[in-house]
Amino acid sequence: MSEQHKETVDAVRRAMEIEKETFDFYTVAGQKTSNPAGKRIFRWLAKSEEIHYLKMTELYNSLQGGGHWVFYDGVTIDLEPAEADEPTVKFDTDDGKALEIALEIEKKALSLFEELEQRSTDPEGKAMFRTLIQEEKEHSRVISMKYEILFSQ
Repeated sequence: MSEQHKETVDAVRRAMEIEKETFDFYTVAGQKTSNPAGKRIFRWLAKSEEIHYLKMTELYNSLQGGGHWVFYDGVTIDLEPAEADEPTVKFDTDDGKALEIALEIEKKALSLFEELEQRSTDPEGKAMFRTLIQEEKEHSRVISMKYEILFSQ
């Protein structure tokens, strides 16, 4: 295994770890918040990160086994609709802190995926990471929007 290939495999393993930690964080945050809107956002984020983790695991196993990239064209997970009686989005302080942490986690994942895209010499690998980058940017946008709502009320 070439040094560059080993570095890529190690970076994909780090991406797997980040996605797993992020999934765990969003799952716990969703359980802790009492706000229905917060629960919906954290469930949506957890589902997205779970799919990323599974794809990174598939990629890691493939690269370990023979050096082939896997195809990933992204995934769309619909945010659950709000309940009719759901109050406007207001979070308590703990939920605000959870959103701050979530934003930092997303930035960390985004940075790693950007690094992996730059390292990749395979067109499918580059395309895969560009898709993951766009999904992480969307996560960051949703988190930032909810954070703004929290502190503007």
